Amino acid sequence: MIKRCGKLEWFLFTLIAITLFNTFLGERFASTVLVNIIIAATVTYKGFTVIDHFMELKSGNKHLRFLMKFYFLIFPSMIIISAFY
Repeated sequence: MIKRCGKLEWFLFTLIAITLFNTFLGERFASTVLVNIIIAATVTYKGFTVIDHFMELKSGNKHLRFLMKFYFLIFPSMIIISAFY
């Protein structure tokens, strides 16, 4: 019997689709600044999704959740800054 897709499966499919979209952007478009900004935004979204749903930090330790979210704000910012150098 086939199990219906639950909430986590849909999040996983969404993350895979976003990853494939980022790969497509990186391969096809020449505007590196725009592509880097879009990829940084999707990395942030993917990071927050993983933190909240797969690591289950939405209801977990607030300090650890803050540090993880801070990481996923700093890392994409560095991606955007690297586009200008």
